[in-house]
Amino acid sequence: MERPFESQLKLSRNSLEKTRVNFIFNFNQNDKILVWIVGFSVTAISLIISKISNINEVYSNSTLKIVLGLLVMSILTGIVYRFAALLFLTKYQTILFYLEGAFSKEKTMPTETREFKKPNDIHEIYQKLKYDFDQDYSDIIILYNQASNEQSKKYYIEYLKTEYSRLADWSKNEYEYAEKYVKGVFKKAFGFSQKRIDKIYEKQNHSLYLKMWGWVCGISIAVCIVSFISALLLLVLKFN
Repeated sequence: MERPFESQLKLSRNSLEKTRVNFIFNFNQNDKILVWIVGFSVTAISLIISKISNINEVYSNSTLKIVLGLLVMSILTGIVYRFAALLFLTKYQTILFYLEGAFSKEKTMPTETREFKKPNDIHEIYQKLKYDFDQDYSDIIILYNQASNEQSKKYYIEYLKTEYSRLADWSKNEYEYAEKYVKGVFKKAFGFSQKRIDKIYEKQNHSLYLKMWGWVCGISIAVCIVSFISALLLLVLKFN
């Protein structure tokens, strides 16, 4: 039987993978439709311009100007969509990397002292030490149970609290050292400046940009499709 926490992490990892697959499928489908529409719009503009004298016999100048405007709008919004989609995917992948790390099977030691629900419960402190740092202080528990007075018991409780704080500080220093080492490797491998490295590791609100570029993608592809269909309908309705 799995622990509830580990079970939830497993379900979240599986859900994340399915979300990734569905997203890539939907993006590829939208991209195919967009490429087809933009390609057809470019071809239609080329034909109208090259055969303008013949087409004028069927459509008025005002109609052709509107059709050309709609086709150009379709192309421009298609380009905007591709650019916005690229930025959206960049932010989306950043968030996915964060989620994959958060739902990873690997456990990371805490880098700060956590609050205890019962600060004077030595068994709770013992369990947190064992779970968070994989340290077994069962010998302290034995001494605590054998203590003959409250003062001795209090000493063992404070000792385990001190050990938790010490291990948390050690974990924090280890994390900072690892981060500094990774930054140095990237800096040396890619020739990045320290400013560039710090910007990459800077905490940003990627969800805000994800929503913004998502809206741009949705609006631009909608305008692209509507403009293209409107141009086709206008050509049909104004055909003499």
